[in-house]
Amino acid sequence: MTEEKKSDEEKEEIGLYEKLASRSKEFLGEVKGKTSAVIDAAISKAKEEMVAAGDFGHEQGERLKTFLVRDLKASLKDASIISEEAKKDAAAIGHAAKEALEPHRVRAGIESTLATILETVGAKFEDWGEKLESRLDCKTGELCSPGTLTCKSCGEKLRMHSTGRIPPCPKCRATEFHKSY
Repeated sequence: MTEEKKSDEEKEEIGLYEKLASRSKEFLGEVKGKTSAVIDAAISKAKEEMVAAGDFGHEQGERLKTFLVRDLKASLKDASIISEEAKKDAAAIGHAAKEALEPHRVRAGIESTLATILETVGAKFEDWGEKLESRLDCKTGELCSPGTLTCKSCGEKLRMHSTGRIPPCPKCRATEFHKSY
């Protein structure tokens, strides 16, 4: 396959990625509280419409959806997804703390409850951190929106100025990266 043909195919796939992103954004614009489930549903709906329209096949649509979910969640990592979950968790923690701190409770019971709450909060934050970090991993050959990729092998920074395929690391030729903005 010639470089020119690869370039045309890559341009076509980038165009499909951007069309899927745009259509998903339209669906998300209709919904106020954007949870992970809502984002996944919007992207799935956009993908299914495009499959039905013949823009791409189911397999290619799933691959593009995976790339888009990774990129979208990376850019929203400290936005509405986390804040909605954090609000629910904070309300639950506040309720548990209020119950635990009633004046008639003994000191040992309060300390025990607070320890449990702090363990739960710590575990939740750790779980969020792991989920967010794993969503930011990408490999050579995948499509990626603009941002900075850090080679997991040598730490070399690769800047993506526009959406495109991820090349091997220019320094060590490794194929695994961590994305940041």
